Amino acid sequence: MKQFFVCFAVAGFGACATPGIDYAARIVPPNTAAVETRTVDVGRFSGPGGRWYESQFEAMLSGATFEGRPWFRMARFADGNLSPGERAGIYEGLIEVTAYEAEEYTQTNNKCVEWDGLFDCEHREEVQEICLREELEVAVTPRLIEYGSGTLLFSDTYFGSSSHKSCDETYWHDRRGRYREGRYAYGLSGGVRPPQDMVIDALSDTIHEIRNDIAPRNTTMRATFVDEAVDPVVRADPRFEQAVKAGREAPLASCDVWHRLHSEYPQAPAVTHNLGACYESSGDFSGAHTLYAEAAEQSAAASLEGQAGEEFRESLSRLSYHRSGLELLNRLKEGRLNHELGEARQTDSPGS
Repeated sequence: MKQFFVCFAVAGFGACATPGIDYAARIVPPNTAAVETRTVDVGRFSGPGGRWYESQFEAMLSGATFEGRPWFRMARFADGNLSPGERAGIYEGLIEVTAYEAEEYTQTNNKCVEWDGLFDCEHREEVQEICLREELEVAVTPRLIEYGSGTLLFSDTYFGSSSHKSCDETYWHDRRGRYREGRYAYGLSGGVRPPQDMVIDALSDTIHEIRNDIAPRNTTMRATFVDEAVDPVVRADPRFEQAVKAGREAPLASCDVWHRLHSEYPQAPAVTHNLGACYESSGDFSGAHTLYAEAAEQSAAASLEGQAGEEFRESLSRLSYHRSGLELLNRLKEGRLNHELGEARQTDSPGS
């Protein structure tokens, strides 16, 4: 394993958060079939606000970029503009209003009823208003269908919400509810459809979530430190607590301490793990993976169970998943490069 050196892409850290080092990272969502399907079209989203959602979904796909380049290529499959063997899919879905509730109440407001001039109120009175508080929840279930085979490649449900309050001096029966069985009922129970602007507001919450689940993105990750020493000898060493404290206040400086501690306590799970966090934040994922695996084995040998042992296993699992995503990105990047080179050769070849 190479010697550790301080060379980080650090985005910052929070003094009150779990101690560790933040670093710039490329994230690949777990549904790799959606990530790999980069030639896409948008079909119908049935339900309230469907037409609006279709246009917003297409705009999201068109605007999704990664490392400065568009991730998706929009195609109209009916036009037949697909390359031979190209994987393509169409997004469609269902929109549902899962909850719409309204509550009516009154309030007294001090209003100006007579003006003497601009911004000059001559007389104020207490005015009673009839108010309506509305709460709306929606669910969107997009589906990615492979073009040609009809195979379902991706499907998940996303939730959004919105709220609204309005007050008037007069009572609007039709807008607020329906008279049923001797009383007024509101929201869905009153047979009232939610306002379109509330539906659109709630649906807007879901667009960004879906984008993060179907395309890679640049973000900030945190390589966390374990802040409790398992080994009693290490726990008694004041440098462990000092390094943990430095991890909260100056995480980069603490890595020198973890490196020295690891040379003295190579079998201490917390020390091994925390040095692995330093390697991870520097971009040495192979070295970090080795150290996380060692820390997990050391914690198992120390018979750590439950939450104590889970910290070590979680770091190993998280980094394993992250490395798999990076390998996928490299394969896709290589495949796209080969595809572009092939197109360039066809364009430059005689007779083309």
